[in-house]
Formats: sequence, C-alpha cells, structure tokens
Amino acid sequence: MRKTKTERIVEELKNGIAAGEFGGSGGRFLTTREICECKQVSLKTAFHILTRLREDGILEKVGRDYRLASVFAPAGKTEKPLLIGFLATCLESPYFAKLAGHAEEFAHSIGASLIIASSNYDFETECERLRMFCRQGVAGILICPWASTPEQEAFYSQLPVPYVMLGRKLESTDCDAVLVNNQKAAQKTARHLLEQGIRDFAYIGQNGKVHDQRLFGFRAELAAAGITLPEANILRVDSQNPDECRKTISRLLKKKRSGTLGLFCYHDLFAIRAIGLCHQLGLRIPQEVAVAGFDDLPAAAETFPPLTSVSYPVQDMARLAFESLYTRIKFGSVSDGVCRYLDSKLIVRQSTQLK
Repeated sequence: MRKTKTERIVEELKNGIAAGEFGGSGGRFLTTREICECKQVSLKTAFHILTRLREDGILEKVGRDYRLASVFAPAGKTEKPLLIGFLATCLESPYFAKLAGHAEEFAHSIGASLIIASSNYDFETECERLRMFCRQGVAGILICPWASTPEQEAFYSQLPVPYVMLGRKLESTDCDAVLVNNQKAAQKTARHLLEQGIRDFAYIGQNGKVHDQRLFGFRAELAAAGITLPEANILRVDSQNPDECRKTISRLLKKKRSGTLGLFCYHDLFAIRAIGLCHQLGLRIPQEVAVAGFDDLPAAAETFPPLTSVSYPVQDMARLAFESLYTRIKFGSVSDGVCRYLDSKLIVRQSTQLK
C-alpha cells in the first residue's frame, strides 16, 4: 500500500532523529510551524505528524516545546527483557574486550542481557556465531565484522534481526555503522613521522585484512610527500600466531637500511612486539626505528620507550552503536546506512620523538 504524505514525513523525521540530526535525548525538536515550513504542509498535517511521533514514544511535550525522548526505556519497564548479541573479532585483544565490556554496561543499564562471542578472525566462525545468536532469540546484534568480499558481506543482509557494525563499514551492503576514521588517523601518523625527518617506512598489518584503511591512509600521505612505501616493507602477520609474527617482523628489522625506519603498526600489540624485537636486536628506539601503533591500549604508555599510538573513545563507540541498534529495535522503520564517525587523536610518545 502506498504511504500517505504524513507517513512519509514521519518516517523521514524518524530517520533524521536516528541519525542524530536533531541532537540527543532531551533536545528541543521542531515546532508545528517549523514543520510546516520545512516540509511544506498545513498546520493540521504538522500537528498530526507531531502527534504520531509522540504516540511512538519519540517525542515528549515539555511545557510548550516538543523534546526528544530518551532512546532507552527505564530499566525494568520493558515488557520483556531484551537479549542482544555482541560479536567481537577476538576477545583476547584488549581493544575488543574493552569494547564488549562497555556494550555490556549499556545493555545492563536498560535491563537487557548481552551474549558475547568471538569470530577469532574467521568468517565461517563468524557466520556460525551469528546464526547461534538468532537461534537464541536476540533482538539485535552488534558486529565487529571480518567479511572481506561482496559475497561474504551479502551474508549479513540475510540476518533476520537488526544489526550495527563497529569499526568498519561494509563495501557492498548498506547498514548502520560506528567508525573511527582510520584513513585520516593513519594520515596523521604518517605526517608526524615525516615531520621527524624520516624517509624510510614500513607497515605491519593484520593478515586477511583486505580493506585496510589504515594502510591506505598511511601510504597515501607518504605518496603526497613523494615517498613510496615498498611492497616488501608491507607485512601482513597473524596476531594469533605470535612466533611466526615475531619471525616476520625480525626479518624486516634485520634488513633495515641506514637511517631511521618509520614503522607504523595496525594495532598496539604488533607495535609492542616490534619494540621488544628492536631491544633484542640492539636497535635504538626511536633513533634507528621509530614505532607507532593504533588503539592506545593501556600497555602503550607502559612500554619502554612509551609507544606513540592513535587514541579514540572506545566507550563512545560502544554507546553510539548501542543507541543505533536500540533505535532500530524500538522504532523499526529507519533508513539503512547511517554511519557515525568518531574523531581520533595521535598520542605522541617517546617511541617516535626524534625532534
């Protein structure tokens, strides 16, 4: 059945509220006259639109103003406790463990329960875990995706429940996502290393990561400065295989040329391993190898020397993802493909400070 103009506008406004276009909970919403002007409708139609949004629990009348209602229902007030799934890439990673912990906090704050599982960097395992969540009756899923091809990504669109991606936007499937601008963060790191006078670079990435925005940003910024990142200096290692990881990094360090090597790592765990290997090989940090990581884990400040790393608010990432998912569960009719980006900050420490 074809939707009426009022229904279409109500859905558009719900989409805008879900995307954060009108601010957060408690914020002032449009007046009746403002809806008339921006949507080209009569006062009567505008009043019906606001009434629908109030009836759906999206708006509250406070005095003469319409205000955005809290996305989350008060704890204990839901008819049936919600069950939410959280799929991490690897729960042994401090980053994913922290992200899952914050998601669990937000779930408990509304009286929901969170089922947590890991794909362990394997797409088939990820599919099975997601099917398991659906068999358990989850209302929605937060996913740290590992799929890397359009064929693999198509699997998510078959899920019978709402889902939100954390950390990566799918290339071939529209969906809500909460992201760090990895490419921009990597560019900041490259600029910092260039400012230290470094002209020889290497990158350590995660094996199996096809769309690596951190590598793309790092290489693009170097290229803008007229420097090519050699393919031989781009390593892809398996974090689940520490021994092989160390051997691969050691081979890179042993063949370094004179001068300083600027080494950017996909995450702090690789960077910390690289620092340990530099000590074993007698390479001075940062004079001979300047090392930078990503995620700013607590251990980054405890290494010797302390590690330069990209930092971003993991708690905010979990909160935004949970809000997006809960909005989709609660209101149902919202548009696909709403992406929210978090800013990052490069925390410069002694591992890269040459000047």
